[in-house]
Amino acid sequence: MSDAALNRDERAELERLRAQAQGRGRRGLRWTGSVVLLVLAAVVLVLATVTVFARNEVLNTDRFVETMEPLYHDDEVRAAIAARVSNAVDEALDVDALVAEAIDAVQTRGGPEVLDRLAVPLASGIDSFIDKQVTAVVHSDQFTELWSQATRGAHTALVSLLRGESGSGALELQGEDLVLDLGPVLEQVKQRMVDAGFALAERIPAMSVTFTIASSEALPQLRTAAALLDAAAWILPIAGLALLAAGVALAPDRRRGLLIGALAVAVGMLLLSLGLEIGRSAYLAGLGDAVQSPAAAGNVYDAVTRFLGDAAQTVTVLALIVALACWLLGPGTAARASRRLGATGRDAAARGLAGAGVTFGAAGAFVHRYRRGIEVALVAAGLLWIVLWRYPGVSGVLTVALVVAVLILVVELIGRAAFKAAQSRARAVLFAADAVGEQGQRAGGGTGAERLYKRFTGPGRDQMPAPSIGGCTGLGEATSSGVRGCVTRRGPSSSIPGRVSATSATDHRTPPF
Repeated sequence: MSDAALNRDERAELERLRAQAQGRGRRGLRWTGSVVLLVLAAVVLVLATVTVFARNEVLNTDRFVETMEPLYHDDEVRAAIAARVSNAVDEALDVDALVAEAIDAVQTRGGPEVLDRLAVPLASGIDSFIDKQVTAVVHSDQFTELWSQATRGAHTALVSLLRGESGSGALELQGEDLVLDLGPVLEQVKQRMVDAGFALAERIPAMSVTFTIASSEALPQLRTAAALLDAAAWILPIAGLALLAAGVALAPDRRRGLLIGALAVAVGMLLLSLGLEIGRSAYLAGLGDAVQSPAAAGNVYDAVTRFLGDAAQTVTVLALIVALACWLLGPGTAARASRRLGATGRDAAARGLAGAGVTFGAAGAFVHRYRRGIEVALVAAGLLWIVLWRYPGVSGVLTVALVVAVLILVVELIGRAAFKAAQSRARAVLFAADAVGEQGQRAGGGTGAERLYKRFTGPGRDQMPAPSIGGCTGLGEATSSGVRGCVTRRGPSSSIPGRVSATSATDHRTPPF
């Protein structure tokens, strides 16, 4: 059947169905584009997190020193450093050769041959003395300060190295290894042994003792990557947020679009956290024989990556909070039940405040009228707080979320308390009008007033029109002599005889709502 054979009603129904089919097609395309943008946003934000972390660690000396600070007090790391320095001292002195030389010198002067049996105990005693002195130095506060200074100077040298500037320092790239020169520590140990009466320590030459901080095939390419980190650390976060905003804007249902975007970001950050754990296992498994303490190497990995892990956890919690808020605003049965429960408690508290005379006056009226804008401003302020907070962490995000939620609840209570008080004043005005004057009788008596009150203040009527009595509008106050405080004239001056007086034409006070 052709379209020409259809009557008017059939043609209208056909056009409606065609429009509906086209609308569904466009809606599906919008959802597809939105989901693609939101997934890209999650990927870009994960990359942005890693990039910002890398930039701070590689090119920000203060951040690197802060990252390394836990290692200064780590027992496993100190033990590994003590073993490395002790071996360096032993190699420099060649204790076995010194003991043999000393015994030969005594025997050439008539000493007994039995002295040869003392070579091993003497060498062991000297080694124990060296280990004791090194351990004392490494576990001292002086060593902590020395390491901190060495780390700062070394990282400054590393920044110069990565930027292609000439310079030398305690930290160097040696192939695929990032090594720290512990020469100053060795000098301190040498001086301590000399002060303790071990004169042979004077033979220890000034030398470089390296300690490998990190080893990776990517280290030689860091110099090339350093030039890109500064730009990428700014570009990627902005690009990720822009993609997220575009995906939400394109979604036919923006609330659901934001929910999907938040969950995508949370999943991305969880995968990043999982990747750090897998990377730790792979790093420890790939350690060579040169690493004497795998436990110390694991602690170094944890210290270096802790800020990245904290950032991933922080963004995960923030994204989940946003997703929870979007779900609570949704049409689901559980979400609606949660909102009804919250509204019931809020209204009960507001009625209690209004009954106690706590109405907050004009401020309450202002808060009620602009409460949505105030709540949006509170959420924006909370997000800005998190952004400006240097290291909020999971606890910081939860604290900000709790503070914002409490402030929003306070705004709702103030606005609802003022609204409930206005409802009570409106009831007093209407029932006073019913009780007196011929105009009240013509309005239908008590039953008509109750109908009018319910019409203006029933469920869903948050914004309440001001009742009109005797040519006046506004929420007055019922008294024994009539209604006082009638505001803002409508039409000619008139009054309810003997009970309600209209205000003068010069009274222009604004009603509460």
